[in-house]
Amino acid sequence: MGTRSLELFFQPKSIAVIGASERPGSLGGAIMRNLQAGEFPGQIIPINTRGYENIYGLPALSRISQLEHPVDLAIICTPAETVPKIIKQLHAKGVGAAMLLTGGIARTRSWQFRPSSERLNQVVQQTRMRILGPDCLGMVIPGRRLNASFLHVPVRSGHVAYVGQSGTLASGVMDWAYSRNIGFSHVLTLGKSQDVTLPDLLDFITQEPQVRTLLIQLDEIGSGKALIRALRAASRHKLVLAVKSNRFAESPLSRIPTPKGLRSRDTLVDEVLARAGVLRVSATDELFDCVDALNSRREHFGPRLAIISNGRGPAILALDRLLHDRGQLAVLSEETRTQLRSLLPEYVKTDNPVLLNPELKPQQLTVVANTLLRDKQVDALLVIYIPSLGSDPLENAEALVKVAAASNKTVLTSWVGEYSVEAARECFDNNKLPAFETPDNAIKSYMYMVQHQRTQDLLRETPESLEIPISSAYQEVDKAILATHRPGDYLLPNHLWDLLHAYGFSCADNRYRTSLSELLNVAEEVKAPWVLRVHHRDYLYPFAYGDNPRERLRSVVRNLKTTEDLTRAAEELEVAIAEAFPRSPVLGYTVQTMHRALDNLQFSFGIGRDEEVGPYLFFGGGGSTADILVDRQVALPPLNATLAEKLIKSSHFYQVLSERSDNIERELVTLERWLVALSHLALNHPWIAGLELNAIRRKVGHYMVIGVAGEVGQPVKSAIMPYPNELETHYESRNSHLYDIRPIRGEDEPLLEDFYHRLSPESLRLRFFSARRQFDHRELARFTQIDYDREMAFVALREGVLYGVVRVWIDADDVGAEFSVIVDDNCRGEGLGLRLMQGIIDYLTKRGVLQIFGTVLPHNTGMLKLSERLGFHMRHNMDEGVVEVGKNLNPMKYAWQKKRMYPF
Repeated sequence: MGTRSLELFFQPKSIAVIGASERPGSLGGAIMRNLQAGEFPGQIIPINTRGYENIYGLPALSRISQLEHPVDLAIICTPAETVPKIIKQLHAKGVGAAMLLTGGIARTRSWQFRPSSERLNQVVQQTRMRILGPDCLGMVIPGRRLNASFLHVPVRSGHVAYVGQSGTLASGVMDWAYSRNIGFSHVLTLGKSQDVTLPDLLDFITQEPQVRTLLIQLDEIGSGKALIRALRAASRHKLVLAVKSNRFAESPLSRIPTPKGLRSRDTLVDEVLARAGVLRVSATDELFDCVDALNSRREHFGPRLAIISNGRGPAILALDRLLHDRGQLAVLSEETRTQLRSLLPEYVKTDNPVLLNPELKPQQLTVVANTLLRDKQVDALLVIYIPSLGSDPLENAEALVKVAAASNKTVLTSWVGEYSVEAARECFDNNKLPAFETPDNAIKSYMYMVQHQRTQDLLRETPESLEIPISSAYQEVDKAILATHRPGDYLLPNHLWDLLHAYGFSCADNRYRTSLSELLNVAEEVKAPWVLRVHHRDYLYPFAYGDNPRERLRSVVRNLKTTEDLTRAAEELEVAIAEAFPRSPVLGYTVQTMHRALDNLQFSFGIGRDEEVGPYLFFGGGGSTADILVDRQVALPPLNATLAEKLIKSSHFYQVLSERSDNIERELVTLERWLVALSHLALNHPWIAGLELNAIRRKVGHYMVIGVAGEVGQPVKSAIMPYPNELETHYESRNSHLYDIRPIRGEDEPLLEDFYHRLSPESLRLRFFSARRQFDHRELARFTQIDYDREMAFVALREGVLYGVVRVWIDADDVGAEFSVIVDDNCRGEGLGLRLMQGIIDYLTKRGVLQIFGTVLPHNTGMLKLSERLGFHMRHNMDEGVVEVGKNLNPMKYAWQKKRMYPF
C-alpha cells in the first residue's frame, strides 16, 4: 500500500477515540489517559454510545455522525464485531486513517473471529482508509507529545525508533527501557497488519529526521520482497537492528513453512537481513547494548581488540567469549610491549590482555590505556574493572573517559558489580561511553559491532568484474520448456542439461532416453565406463529425499562397461524402485561417462524458493553419503563475485577444499563464476521453482556437474532487483562520438572516481553545492552500488572512460524523483547532458513516476537552460538561495498524491 496518508498517524492534529471511557481497566480509558498525560497538543474527541457528557474532562459524543469535521486519526477500542461498521461510518465522515487496537479480529483459532477478519478486509478495500492493526499496541512519538497507546509506562524522548510485530513484547521492552533511561523517537507495533505493513512504516520512519536508529522486532518475515527493499533503503541512512524470533520450524507458533531443500528457514532469514544491511541480534535485551555500542563507535574501528583487566578471572571470561564468537585478539606491537615494560612492574606481563593489580589507580589506567590505543595493531579497547579495597571505581572511570575522549578508537567498559560501581556507570552514560555489566555482554556487543562492520563493508566492496560465457541458446531452451511444461511439472534431464550448457557449466557427457532399448542404442556414443541413472517420477523433482538425504534410495549404478552391464543394472534398479516407490513409474534412463572426484570432493548447489522471499541460491557439500542439508548455505540473487565468494566461504565444503587444494584462489575463481552464472540463470528463468545440481571436483580449479533435478513453477521475481540490461543503449554525439549509455554498476567505482577527479572545482561545486575534491570509498560505493528499485543512475561511457552521469532518487510510492546530472567539462556542446536527462525522464515516465524535480544554484545557467529546454517549470526559493525545477511526467491517480508533489 505504500506510505500513502501515513502522516495522519505520525502527525495528527485531531484524534477521535471510539470507545473512550472512564471505566477502570477499559482500553478506551487507557488511551484517553495516555493522550492527556502526554499533553497531546491537538484536539481529542472521545466517542461512546453510552451518551456520556464528558470523558476525562473533555466533551464527548455518542455517535460518529456527530463529528462536525473530519479528524485526522480515529483510534478504535470497541469489540471486534463492531469494527467494520465503525470504519464505514468514519469513512463517510471523511476520516482517512484509523488505529485499530481491538483484539480478536486477528485470531483464527475459533470460527467466530474469522468473519470479522474477512469483513474488515472487504471494508478496507472499499473505503481505502489506512488501518494500523488490528491487535496493535498503538503509537508513541514523544517529540510530538503523542502517546496514542495503552502502554503502562511513559516513554522517554530519544532518537531510537522501535517497530515491532508483538504488542505484548513491546510493552515489556518499554518497561525495561524506562527503568534504564532509554529514550525513543517512535514506538509502535503492527499487530495483524491488515492494511499498513512493516515495509510501509519503515519507508515513512526512515524519512523522519529525528530517527538515528531503527530497532525492529520480527515474529515472521511477511511481505518479503517489499520488506527487503524497505530495509535496504533504511540501512543506507540509519543504523538498523533486528531481533527475529520463531527460529525453529518445530515451534507450534511458526506459521511460515521451511522451504524445500533447507533444514531451517532461519538460515535464509539471516541472509535476508544481512543482504539488507541489517544487524541481527539474538535477544531483545541485546538490542539496546548494541545501540549504545554502535552509536559510540569511533571513526577508526576494526576487529582487533585489546583488553585491560584488574583481575585474571574476568579477563578469562572475556577471552572465552571472544574466542567462542571467533573474535580477534590484537597482537601488540613490539614498540607497545617495550613501552609497557617501562611503565609496569616486572611481574606484570606485557601480553594482551594486560592484567593489572586489583588495586588499580587512575594514573596507571591512563598510561596503559593511552599506550594500547596508540598501537596501530589495536582497533578497539575493552577495560574490565573489579571493585576492591584501595581502588576507586569512579576515579578510574573518570580517568578512562578522558582517555577515550582523546582517541579516535572505540573504547568499551565493563565495571563489574552493582552497588560500588553505580556512580561509575552513570559517569560512562553521561559521556556516551558504552558500559556493560559483565565482560561477556561487552564482548557480545563488540562482536555485533564487528559483524555489522563486516556486513556494511561487504555491501560496499567494489565487486570484481566477471565475464560469464552465457549463450543466447538459453532463450530457445526457455521457450521449449515453457511450451511443454506447466507449474508443478518436473523438468526432464535433457532440458536441464541444455539449460546448463547455455550458461557455460561443464557437464558430464550423457544421453537421456525414455526407454531402455533406446538408451542401449546410443550408449556407445558416450565414453565408458558408465554411470546409469534410472529416473522415476518422484525423484525427478528436486529436494525429493526428505529430511534425511542419507536414507534415500540411490537409483544410480556406477562403473558399467558393457551394454549387458547396463541392461542388468537397469532391471535391478527397476525392481528396487517398484518396491520402494510403487506409485512412482519409471520415466526414463540416463547414461553418462563415469568421472572420479579429486580428493572425493563433491558439492551441491542450485535454486530454491521461499513463499515470502522468493528465489534464493544455495551452496554446500554434496555426495551420496553426505547429509547435504547440514552444509547448505544460502544467498539471494543477484550475485556478484564478492557475494559469491562470501557464500562459498561460509560453507564447510570450502574449509575442506582450502585444506586440500594447492591453489585455492584458482578454485575460488571457478566457483565464483559458477555461482554468478547460477544467479543469472535464476533471474532469466523466474519460473524455476527448484533446481538441484550435484558437481564433482575433477582437478584443481575444474568442476563438472553430474546430477540434475528441476521443477517448474509460477514465475516469481527476485526480492532484489537485478541489473536492468534492457536499459542499455547508445548515443552518437554531435561530434560523432559514440557513447554507451547504461545503468551504473558496482564495478564502475574506479571509473566514477576518475571522472570526479577530472572535473573542474566549479563543476563539482555546481553539482554538490560545495567545494570538494576527495571522495572516499564508502561514498563512491554508495553512488555505484545502488538499489535499482529506489534509485537509478545512467552513465555515459566511451572507450572505457566515464564522461557523464545522471541520477534520480525515487520515493517509495513512485510519486516524485529528485535528479542530479553532471557531464565532463570537455564534453560540452555534444548534447550529452540533454541525452542523459531525456533518458532518465523516459525511464521515469515509463515506470509511472508522477514528477521529476531538482535544485539548481541560480548562477548554474547551463543547467537552467537545459531544464527550460526539457520543459521544466521553475521557481526561486529565496530562503534557500536556489532555483527549484520540476516537471510532471504522469497524471495523478489519487487525490492524496497531490500533497506529495511540488506545486509547479
